[in-house]
Parts: sequence; C-alpha cells; structure tokens
Amino acid sequence: MRCPALLVSVLLLACDAEAPKAEPAKAEPAKAEPVKAEPVKVAPPKPAPDAKEACAKIVVFAWQGAEGAEEGVTRDEAAAKSAAEDAREKLIGGVAIDGLAATSDEPKTRAKAGAMGTYEREKWPEKYAAIKDAVFGLQVGEVSAAVKLPHGYVVAQRCAVEKVHTRHILVRYKGAKNAEAAIKRDARAARKLADKVHTEAIAAGADFAALAKKYSEDGSSERGGDLGSVGRGMFAPAFETAAFALKAGETSAVVETDFGFHIIQRVE
Repeated sequence: MRCPALLVSVLLLACDAEAPKAEPAKAEPAKAEPVKAEPVKVAPPKPAPDAKEACAKIVVFAWQGAEGAEEGVTRDEAAAKSAAEDAREKLIGGVAIDGLAATSDEPKTRAKAGAMGTYEREKWPEKYAAIKDAVFGLQVGEVSAAVKLPHGYVVAQRCAVEKVHTRHILVRYKGAKNAEAAIKRDARAARKLADKVHTEAIAAGADFAALAKKYSEDGSSERGGDLGSVGRGMFAPAFETAAFALKAGETSAVVETDFGFHIIQRVE
C-alpha cells in the first residue's frame, strides 16, 4: 500500500525537526610562543679609586680680587662660581678638559692644558688642599663639583696615572728659569753647546750618565741626569711631550723649555 505523498512529506519534516543540529567546529586556541627572556646585563663593579696617588687636571675661574687674579679678570665671585658650574656640565657631557683649560684663569695649569700634576696623597700641594679629598674620591674620568679656593673656583677631573722614567742633560743660559748667576752664555751659545752634547749622546757606545755628570747644569747631574719615574703634569709641557714620545733607550732631539735646552733619554 502506497503512502499518500502528504504523509510522506509530514514524516520527512518531523524527522528533520527531531534530528540534532551539528555544533559548529570550535577553533583551537593558538598556542602562544614561549617568550625568551633577555639576559640581564650587569655592569662590572668599578675598581676602587687609588687611595695613594692621583693625577688631576683642573680649570680655574677667578674673580676680581681673588688671590693672584690676573688684571684681565673682571667677573665677580658669583659669576666665577657660575662659570665653574657651567664648565663642570660641559666636562660631564664629554667636552675635553684640555680645550676648556685654555680659558683657565691660572697661568701655570693653563700652559699645561689643565694638568695639575700627579701626587701621592701625603705630598699633595698645599695650594690645592681643598680639592684633595674630592679628587681622591673620583674614578678616572669623573669630574668634581666646583670647589672654592682662594685663587678661584676649581673644577677637577681625575686622570689616569701615567709615568715616564727619564734622565736628561740640561744646558742653561743667562736669564733661563732657575739659572745660576754664574751662567753667562746667551741662548744661542747654549743651543750650540746642547747640539754638540747631543751629537756625543747619540754616538755609538756613548755613556749618557757620564755626559750628564759632565755637562748637565742642574741637581740631577750628580745622579747621571736621572729624574726618576714621574707622572704626567709634573714636567714643562715641551719636555713632557718629548719624554712620553720616546721608547725605552731612545734619546730625544734637543728640547727647549723655560729652563734651557734638554737632551732626554727614556729609561726602561
């Protein structure tokens, strides 16, 4: 017996109604990539500053009426302090102290590109006693606060201790710095003698110490011209430049300073 078409249609609709609807497929959550932790970089601890010896470069800002102030200084004390603080900021920012020292109001250190010298704590010069603790508390390259001294506000930068061991022969002339009254030769005659001694000094097998005892006109002659191991900032600029440029055993050309004419030999 055939089912009427209407009945078949009803049955089909009923089946469709009762059939469970398929759930939509759920997308699986994306797996997060593991985050790689960057290694933490720890700066190595800074070495403790040398408590025994320090090299320093300084810039001095005087005011009108300060001890030993040059005639050209017209600023007042407040302006000097402000100038020193400005210089400090420049140094911290990376400006080289050698250039700033050209504006320093202290002739001696100005002529030496700011070099104050290299001293042991116990031998620190009294003139700069007020900055001693500040300098010894710095790392090499660090800059002090502006410190008031009788002759001006001083900003100091600690420099690395570098030493050179030399001996020299000094030929003086009348009027040279520290020249004794007994020295009568003029600068031209002194240079001529220095050239003669230099020729002997570089001759094969020449004994430099013996030549120093014979010709040198300062207290080191008794020691064969030996000046010992000396840090930067302690010699006249021309002498220092020549000395540090030498290799051990080398002898310089004739070098002129305010003291006269030098022949320098670097010692091992």
